Amino acid sequence: MENNFDAKDLIETWEAIGLVNPWIAEANDPPFSKHMLVRVNTLQQLELIFQYGNCCLGQGYYFKNLCFINQINGGDEWLTIKNDYAFESITFERIINDGEFEAYLKRLLDATKEQCINLQY
Repeated sequence: MENNFDAKDLIETWEAIGLVNPWIAEANDPPFSKHMLVRVNTLQQLELIFQYGNCCLGQGYYFKNLCFINQINGGDEWLTIKNDYAFESITFERIINDGEFEAYLKRLLDATKEQCINLQY
């Protein structure tokens, strides 16, 4: 699945959400900003980033209208934002190891706001 979504109108919203997160707000090397949010073109690229990445605190990636911002320096704890609301903190290691990454992301993309907020996706 390719990323054909134009997220330019969401970047500043995602930055604001990240800045109020107590862990992400502590990022200082470098400090968190919208410039740390990187567009990912395919689900396969995103999976590789989560599988092999050793990302700094505040590093973020987005695919379509989903944004993931690392909450632990070098870790695997991602603040998950869809459109203009944060709803989850996801650790991807088990999801990837179980071969469920693509199906999981498709469920997130298809879920309504209510389903996301109630963690029923």
